[in-house]
Amino acid sequence: MWLFALCLPLWCSLGGVAGAQEEEETPAAEVEVPSRVHDSPRSVMKAFLDGMREYHEFQSYEEADLDQALSSLAPGKAGGDREAQELLAVQLYEVIKRLKYIHLDEEFPVELGGQLTWTWIPEGEDGEPLGGPRLGFAKFADGWRIDGETLRKVPRWYEAWKDKPLVSEVLERLDREADDLSGAEWIRYRIKRSMPEGLRSQAFLLENWQWVALALIALAGVVLGKLASFALRRLSRRLGESERIEVDRQILVNFERPFSFFVTAGTLLWTLPLLGLEPRFYDILRLAGALFVSVAGVWSAYRLVDVGAAVLAVRASRTANRFDDMLVPLLRRTAKLFLTVIGVVYVASFLSDDLYGIVAGLSIGSLAIGFAAKDSIENLFGTVTVLMDKPYQLGDWITVGDIDGTVEEVGFRSTKVRTFYNSVITVPNSRFISAHVDNWGARRYRRIKTMVSLSYETPPLKVEAFCEAVRELIRKHPYTRKDYYHVYLNQLAASSLDVLLYCFVQTPDWSTELREKHRLYLDILRVAEGLEVELAFPTQTIHLAKDGGEAAGDGGPFAEDSSGAERLGRELADLVVKEGMARFDGEKPPPVIIE
Repeated sequence: MWLFALCLPLWCSLGGVAGAQEEEETPAAEVEVPSRVHDSPRSVMKAFLDGMREYHEFQSYEEADLDQALSSLAPGKAGGDREAQELLAVQLYEVIKRLKYIHLDEEFPVELGGQLTWTWIPEGEDGEPLGGPRLGFAKFADGWRIDGETLRKVPRWYEAWKDKPLVSEVLERLDREADDLSGAEWIRYRIKRSMPEGLRSQAFLLENWQWVALALIALAGVVLGKLASFALRRLSRRLGESERIEVDRQILVNFERPFSFFVTAGTLLWTLPLLGLEPRFYDILRLAGALFVSVAGVWSAYRLVDVGAAVLAVRASRTANRFDDMLVPLLRRTAKLFLTVIGVVYVASFLSDDLYGIVAGLSIGSLAIGFAAKDSIENLFGTVTVLMDKPYQLGDWITVGDIDGTVEEVGFRSTKVRTFYNSVITVPNSRFISAHVDNWGARRYRRIKTMVSLSYETPPLKVEAFCEAVRELIRKHPYTRKDYYHVYLNQLAASSLDVLLYCFVQTPDWSTELREKHRLYLDILRVAEGLEVELAFPTQTIHLAKDGGEAAGDGGPFAEDSSGAERLGRELADLVVKEGMARFDGEKPPPVIIE
C-alpha cells in the first residue's frame, strides 16, 4: 500500500517524461544556458566534467553543479527546457566516459591565438585518432563553449555508445574520488556500482535496481512500524498497570497506530537519498514522503498531547483549585493548533527553500484572515481575559445578563453554561470583556434568611429559650459561620410571633448548602418540640370573656428568670446537635457527592 501510494505520482508524471524523450531528438530550441566565462577549451571541458561528475555521477543533484556543466554548452542550442538541457549534458557525459579517459593538461589547449574554433580529436595510446565522436569548440561573445553542431549529434552518439563499458581509468578515478564523499553519497555510489548490468538498465521511469530498492525500503518501513507498535503496546500495558500514572489505557493505545505510520513514513523519506533518483522523480517522492510524515507526525503528536492532558487532568482533579481543571482542556487545544501549524510549515518547506518567506506569508495571511474574523479574535481575547482575571472556574454558578447556570466548559471561542433547566447555552468569550459576571460560586458564605413563626400562646420565657437554642444550634453546626448571625424575635405578625433567623453557611457547592440547611431546619424543629413551643400558621382566634375575670395563667416549668430559660435552651440545643452529628461519628460532615 505504501509503495503504491509513493509511486503513484511517478505514474502521473509519465506523460511529461515521454514528452522529454521526444524532445531529445530535436534539441534546438532557443533557451539560454547559465552564463559563465571560459577563456579556453580546457576551461570549458574542466567545468563540464567537474559539474557532471558531482551532479550526475555522485548524484548530488545540486543546481550549482548542473549550472556549471550547462555553462559549457553553446547558448541557444542546449534543449527546449532545463530538463532537456540536463538530459543532453548527461548523454554527452556518458559518451565521454565510454570514449576515453581525458587528460586535460595534455589534450586541451589553453592558448589558441586568434583561432575561433577548435576540435578535440580523441587519440589512443599510440597517438592514432580513435573512431567515434569528436567535440567541436567555438568562441562566442562571452567565451569558449562546446559548439551547437556537436550538441546536435549527442543524442545519436548516446544511442550508439550507451551499452559500451566505461573506460577502466574512469572507473578507477571515480572510485578514488568517491572515498571523499559523505556517508550517504558514498553508500549510494557503492550500491549503484555493485549492481549487475541487468539491474542498472531502465525498464520504466527508474532503473530496475531502484524499483527493487524502493520496495525493500517500503518493506523495511512497514517492519519498523510494526516493531514500534509492538514496543508501544507493551509500554502502554505497563503504564496502564502503574499506580504512579493514573491514565486510561485506551488513551495510550490510541498513540500506537499513528506512531507506527510515522516510523514507516519517516523510514521511506529519510532513506530516499540512497536511491540516487533523478531530481524530478526524487522531488515527487520526497514531497509525497514529507506529506505522509507530516500527517502521521501531527496525528501522533495529537495522541501524545491527549496522553499528557489525561495525566494533567488526573492531577488537577486532586487539587482544591478548579482553575487548573479549566486550563487543562484549553492547553490541549492550544498544543494541537500549534502542532497543526508546524505540520503545514514542514510540508511547505519542501515546496520552497525560503522558510522565512513561508513563515512571513503565513503571518500576512493570518493578518488578512484576522481582519475577516474580527469576532473570533475578540472571542480569543475574551478567553485570555477569562484566564487572566479568573472571573469564574469550572463548576461555578454564574449569572451573565439573562444567563444563569453552571460553567461546564471553557474553550477558545466560547464558554458553555449548563442552565438549571439542563440546557446548554454557549456564551461567546468576548462578552466577558465588558459584561458584569455575578459569580455565585465564588461566595465564601451562603446566606440563610427566614422567619420562624411561633404561636401567640408561647410564653416570653419560652420564646427566649427557643431563640437561644437556635443560636446554640448555629454555634454547634460545623458549616455555619460562627462570627456573624442573628436570631431574635423580629415581628409581631397578625397571627404569629416571627423570629428572624439570619446566618451563613460555608459550603463548597449548592448541594452541600441544601443539605446543611435541611439539617439546621430539622434541628430547629426538634428544639421546638423539646421546648414544647408551637409553630404558628395563619389562624384567627376569638376570645369570649367570662364574668369574674380570667384565671391567672400557669407559667409551667418556665416560671423562672430569663437566664434560666437561656440555659435550658442551650442544653437542649447541645443535645439535639449531638444527636444529629452521631451519624457522622461526631466529625464535620463531608461535602455532598452525588453518585
